[in-house]
Amino acid sequence: MSETKYKATLSGEQGRSGLCVIFRHPVRKNADGTAVRIRRGLGTRDRSEGERLVSQLNEILSDRDYWTPAAKAKADTLFDEKVVNAFYDNLLPAAQDSWGLRDQVIPLPGKEEGYARARFLGTTGAGKTTLVRQLIGTDPEKERFPSTSTAKTTVCDIEIVLAGGPFKAVVTFFPREYVRLHIEECVLAAAAAIVFEKGGTATAVSRLLEHNEQRFRLSYLLGNIRGKEDELSDDGDIDNESSGDEGSEISDAEREAMSSRLENYVERIEGMAVDSARRLEKDLGVRLNRTEGEDENAFQELFEDELKQNDGFHLLVDEIMDAVEERFELLDTAGFQRDRNEWPLLWQFETADREYFVKTVNRFSSNYAANFGRLLTPLVQGIRARGNFVPKWHENGEVKLVLLDGEGLGHTPDSASSISTSITQRLKDIDAVVLVDNAEQPMQAAPQALVRTLAASGNERKLMVCFTHFDQVKGPNLPNITARKEHVFRSLENAIGSIRDVLGRSAENALRRETVNKTFFLSNIQNPIKETNRLTLTELQRLVETIHASIKPRPPITVTPVYDMSNLILAIPQAMSAFRDPWRGRLRLPSRSTVSPEHWTRIKALSRRFAELGSTEYDTLRPVADFIARLIEHVTVVLSNPLRWDPESAPEEMKRQVIADIASAVHSKLHELGETRLFHERVKEWGVAYSHRGTGSSRERAMDIEGIYGVAAPIPGEAADPQSTALVASIKAFVQDAVESVGGEFE
Repeated sequence: MSETKYKATLSGEQGRSGLCVIFRHPVRKNADGTAVRIRRGLGTRDRSEGERLVSQLNEILSDRDYWTPAAKAKADTLFDEKVVNAFYDNLLPAAQDSWGLRDQVIPLPGKEEGYARARFLGTTGAGKTTLVRQLIGTDPEKERFPSTSTAKTTVCDIEIVLAGGPFKAVVTFFPREYVRLHIEECVLAAAAAIVFEKGGTATAVSRLLEHNEQRFRLSYLLGNIRGKEDELSDDGDIDNESSGDEGSEISDAEREAMSSRLENYVERIEGMAVDSARRLEKDLGVRLNRTEGEDENAFQELFEDELKQNDGFHLLVDEIMDAVEERFELLDTAGFQRDRNEWPLLWQFETADREYFVKTVNRFSSNYAANFGRLLTPLVQGIRARGNFVPKWHENGEVKLVLLDGEGLGHTPDSASSISTSITQRLKDIDAVVLVDNAEQPMQAAPQALVRTLAASGNERKLMVCFTHFDQVKGPNLPNITARKEHVFRSLENAIGSIRDVLGRSAENALRRETVNKTFFLSNIQNPIKETNRLTLTELQRLVETIHASIKPRPPITVTPVYDMSNLILAIPQAMSAFRDPWRGRLRLPSRSTVSPEHWTRIKALSRRFAELGSTEYDTLRPVADFIARLIEHVTVVLSNPLRWDPESAPEEMKRQVIADIASAVHSKLHELGETRLFHERVKEWGVAYSHRGTGSSRERAMDIEGIYGVAAPIPGEAADPQSTALVASIKAFVQDAVESVGGEFE
């Protein structure tokens, strides 16, 4: 079947703005899958002018390269503004407040209802989700909710309210654009593996079924390819999460059909990849096996573009997208709330049957391999559940807790790495941050980054630290429990000590005060807790009590800080330098930073997130989070050193409480500032950065991104410029409002 041709026509009907253009949009779809019909005023009554504008629009409609949000930057330079707006308006995905959607169905109780909210954070494999299981009392073998494994497992937000009554859940989903983009990237990665990695079919299958961020896994949705009879294994290498008695919902016939379909996908990808590479070699007059360095990078970019020109590529992506969307048909249609294009926004259900509830909700969070092909896990942005969840070992009455779990912190190489804004922007909404860390290898870079972020943002009082795998801490120099505790706790003290160099002694002392009685040591929490596990049982009880105590009101403040605004102004250039210099290193530009350069494909993927997906992060690349983190760190140092206190004799803890309140208020405001300056005001520039192709494109993209930072995050100097002036004015206003809100003053 030939591809649909899209064509705009001039309408003779005179609207309020004169002539109109009518066309079917090639990207925007109706609920039935047909193209959206657009009728747009052209702002002219002159027919020749109208025909000129329609001709321009037909150029866009005839060239698939223009059919992405990233291409708008190029279209702006070639076509009339009216034409560009007619095509690109509403093409970018609308902002989706998934938290707000879940709130509509299950509001999170807070202090007013006597509930404490605790967010669990930790590196992959540290055991944060396992700890959540213990606190809600789900069986690790029979229920397996939430899912755990040694690899990255929890990739969505999971919020659990411990309450009486029936079990209820609401699940929110990623937008259609997010899903399609990741499918495209998986197909491109599989094709690139065949041509550039020479990894054969097995590598292509791996790239297709698991996105390199390890968040989006098509295998969960579409199943796996049959294993070979001669595959080797060792006893004991089976994941506990996959070896229990949970029954499979998939028949052998269904599994065979899934495997055949995936084999067909890979066969088609291989054919397209080989054909595209050969065609490109012929057109360019080069041999791929003789290219290297920048030339090979350019060839790969052109190869991806060549694939995107292939009708077969888009047909395959459409087919995979349809197969993915079919997974929603496994659910009761009555539970859906959908967007205007019929893509699910959320699904909800309620039952008094705990077994049925857990089985149903696991469809959205499970990693159980026997059910690959029926799981919706990769499509889920968040799950909120409410029900009669009670820890079996708890004996002190009702447990009023809201437990928030999510993606692990990862294993970042640098303690100065920034924590995702998806975490930091919610700090104001929670009462406790439970850092879960492995006692065998405690306080590596990612946990240190979290502690640093909490102290800089004035949230150190929320910090609690749980060291898991405490039973594995052994050695001839550790004769008893006390020695083992001191050994592990020393790593936390060392991490806190290193923060003094960045945030000053006030933050260091505050962290020491907060953690001395909020550190817990846990063993064997992957198993049901027995009476013989006396230390862990006592620590878990103490953890619950400590989390709940976090909602107790703090003593009133009777001290006033007095600041000099000039100190704040002097700190801003230092903060911007601390943000900009590491990013120059990542972009392979001259830099004094020790940050490692990033591969060009990761920088390209980041620019695509900004340009097409409305996202400000790609894996560990988080420019908005970096901007916020460096600013709040330098602002907090200024806040910690006022000109004077009134009265000077006020207790140190009260002084720190004032500093923390100010820093927390400023930190919340910086999220809006960072997203506005680095993203919303610069979408066009991010699109241009992503659009570069061919030899030298990596360098051009890096220069464009550095240019974005130069405008959005300027380093104020002696010569005033509008961007620097606006940045300084915004920060001054945030800080002044926050200081005055606690009764502080400026001289």
